[in-house]
Amino acid sequence: GKTSNAAKRVKIEEDSKEFHYFIPGLLNLSDDVLLIIFSYVDPLDLLSLSKCSQRLANISCDKTLWERVDLRPYKMSFCTLKKCVQFLQASTKFLATQGFANKRSSNSHPTIPKSILRAVARNAPNLTTLILENHIIDSSKLVLEDFPSSVEHLGIRNCIMINLPQERSYFLKLNKTLPKLKVLDLTGNEWFPTHSLLALSKSSSLEELILTGCNVTDALPYASLAANFGFCSLKALDLRNTNVSDIEVTCFNRMSTLRHLYLCGRGTGEIDSQNIDTEVTDYSIVTFGSVPGEGGRMARGGAGGVDGGAEVIILQVGSFQRSPCKLETLVIRNYRGITDVSLRHAASFMKSLKFIDVTGSGCSEAGILDFKNARPEVCIKPDIATPL
Repeated sequence: GKTSNAAKRVKIEEDSKEFHYFIPGLLNLSDDVLLIIFSYVDPLDLLSLSKCSQRLANISCDKTLWERVDLRPYKMSFCTLKKCVQFLQASTKFLATQGFANKRSSNSHPTIPKSILRAVARNAPNLTTLILENHIIDSSKLVLEDFPSSVEHLGIRNCIMINLPQERSYFLKLNKTLPKLKVLDLTGNEWFPTHSLLALSKSSSLEELILTGCNVTDALPYASLAANFGFCSLKALDLRNTNVSDIEVTCFNRMSTLRHLYLCGRGTGEIDSQNIDTEVTDYSIVTFGSVPGEGGRMARGGAGGVDGGAEVIILQVGSFQRSPCKLETLVIRNYRGITDVSLRHAASFMKSLKFIDVTGSGCSEAGILDFKNARPEVCIKPDIATPL
């Protein structure tokens, strides 16, 4: 008994010493443990790990590691990007990349090659989100048909477009080439031509259009036709920092599916009496939620504004008629021409409204308090406490 116990104790102490000096390496871990570790590794490091051994290469290619691939934190050459694209699989749903383009050096970097998007479509046939940021796109070489047809969310953000066709829209066949598209984000693309609104409006699947930072001016004929005859599924329209004016905004009331409208002035929001057509005022907002015979008409500049002339007229083309939209979200920031008139109209006629933002506008504290009392269920910004 005592001898055998002493022998066991010596054996345990020896094993403990051996374990104490044992330093496990990466390859001593199981595949399951390595897979968990690799899930915290960025794509570029996965590329490096795949070159170390066949075992690590197999684990680095696991489909769970390439479901969502966001390469925007890394500005990489197209050569490196091509290597990353080779790892995409049928499980890949999200891909985002960032290039080197900026407004100061539009021609100093290469354009994104067609071969990359074709490889994306081939390797990731179930891709639903594709975001390209700060890339230079040569429209004569990379056409809309080169984008993966499976995409539901397409972002072309802050990109530079060269060789843009003058006789037709770059998005001419959007409804056929991207039949599943639900969200189109064109943020920061000053090259966006207003006539492209017509091409975009033909998409029967498009639910959200983001044109933040684009130049949407002098767009009345295109906005009118698009709003009256297209955008049959559009729910959200973002026109912040676009220089859009009253005359275009009034058209969008004819989009019966529209639920969320975002408008924001570029500058201080001060009304310029010499350039009223680049300002959003009560003139356009009072058309929303109104139907003929239900009010909602006012003289241009009726809120102490600039021109007491023409009334608001909802532009209608032909005999085709749509019901006015039922806005749930209305953001009209940094427009001094937005006053308590808009708030009173929203309180009375926008029955579906859930959120309104008039920050930086000409609305008074009293007007905001009156709106809160009339529509307590609606969230309003800026929020002003009700006096006790």
